[in-house]
Amino acid sequence: MSSLLAVALPFILALLMTVPGHVRHTVCRVAPLAPLVLLPVLLLPGELELGLQLVGLRLGTDAASTPLVWLTLIAWGLAGWLAAETIERERTWFWSGWLLALTGMNLALLAGNIVSFYLGFALVSLSAYLLVVQAGTPAAWRAGRIYLVMAMAGEAAILAGVLLLAGKVGNVPFDALLAGGSAEALAEGPVRWLLLIGFAVKLGIIPVHLWLPLAHPVAPVPASAILSGVIVKAGLLGWLRFVPALEGDPAVLGQWMLAIGLVTAFGGVLLGLTQTRIKTVLAYSTISQMGLILCGFSVWFLDPAGREGGVTVLGLLALHHGLNKAALFLACACQPGASRWRLTLFVLPALSLAGLPLTTGFLAKGELKDALTLAGAGDGAMLLVALSSTATALLMWKAFSLARAMNASESGVHPAWPLLVLAALVVPWLHGASAGLLAWPDVAKLLDSTWPLILAVVLILAARRLFAGRQVELPEGDAVVLVGRVCTRLALLGRSAADAGALFSGWRVDFAPTRALLARLEDSEARLPMVGLALLAISVLLWLLTGAGGG
Repeated sequence: MSSLLAVALPFILALLMTVPGHVRHTVCRVAPLAPLVLLPVLLLPGELELGLQLVGLRLGTDAASTPLVWLTLIAWGLAGWLAAETIERERTWFWSGWLLALTGMNLALLAGNIVSFYLGFALVSLSAYLLVVQAGTPAAWRAGRIYLVMAMAGEAAILAGVLLLAGKVGNVPFDALLAGGSAEALAEGPVRWLLLIGFAVKLGIIPVHLWLPLAHPVAPVPASAILSGVIVKAGLLGWLRFVPALEGDPAVLGQWMLAIGLVTAFGGVLLGLTQTRIKTVLAYSTISQMGLILCGFSVWFLDPAGREGGVTVLGLLALHHGLNKAALFLACACQPGASRWRLTLFVLPALSLAGLPLTTGFLAKGELKDALTLAGAGDGAMLLVALSSTATALLMWKAFSLARAMNASESGVHPAWPLLVLAALVVPWLHGASAGLLAWPDVAKLLDSTWPLILAVVLILAARRLFAGRQVELPEGDAVVLVGRVCTRLALLGRSAADAGALFSGWRVDFAPTRALLARLEDSEARLPMVGLALLAISVLLWLLTGAGGG
């Protein structure tokens, strides 16, 4: 019953937001406490099945979802506490999106079958749009439009995969998805690949990462914290549920996943180093860390027999990253450069992400390396995984440099920030202990985690000496901007030869039809949520008609 309450309560609160006056005001005050409804789920675990008309909902927790439930409870709860005291404008808009996204996240986390998960995932994807555009600025509308396009593209791939799967096996529980005919259905056709790509959009894997660096700078700090720390992990859970390694999968499949994960890990760092706003740097850091999670996911395909251990390692990685990254985002609302102890609060999660010995990053990355070694990853891949700590340290130094400049002393420190830092330092260790992952670190592991950070220090000192005052800057959104510029230039080909000469004169091109089209898109932006909800309703209807027979 606690699982049903975890889904129903935030949804009921979101519906009450439509009632103006005292009711809405009360809901805004209660909304930050809504994540606490997950606590009974963790303390009193159990399964619940509801045989609704055409839809069978199955709710509960397992080894894959439990660390993510803890992450949602802690990070979403503390970010909501900060939001309650910092969100002043468009509170109805913000808290509606906040509660609906929490509803979807809780449903996806607790889902025990295909219908339950898909409904939750779709709801959290669409509701997060309200958080991205909350500021109401042109930049926010643009970021929201790109987020919605990417989200709907991902949803289209996921929906196609789900419909193909459900047409063969129905609404089966996840624990039965690998058995008999269900496994054969996953192996046939493009089902797994559609689902793999669709969930990769949510995770921000390169090259489908484009929404992340645009959404974070414009979203309010609490929204950025849950987008980067929690919501992206819904993509990981989708992989764990729908994209298992199967007997007969070639080893090259795992090798390709490992390669894409490493490209994402280093690509996110390289792009982040070219940014000048701290929230954008942290967004690219998330992309990089999701690359490491893909490296962990590749273990399943390199060694399908290690599935159970792989779930434990991925849960630890997700919990470690989510808490530390959410803490770094909350720092952006507390002027971390105003004092030394504030900078210390910023440095602690940053060093943990870099894998400093005896931090939670040391634990998580150590388990990742052990899993890759057991799965037969080559020496070259293991060296690159170690060097990813160097890359992360360089990006965290970039973030620290920007944080140090945020020194308006009149801004106080909200208690949610130090509490989240404390949780990031402690909770992953507790989870690791409960999963039997703790062991006294030997000298070899300590050295293996130390030399990449020493290398990072050397590179930072060298860069400060050789490139002082010089910086390579790329626009936020990288490929989105480049594609836009290419499209503008291609549009010139339809003009006269004289005007087409502007193609070689520089980036700034004055093309009235393009500007008019963009203006019309901006004017219609306010109607996009209704389009998204209509598409969701159509998708659910198609699902019910296709999958009802197998429920």
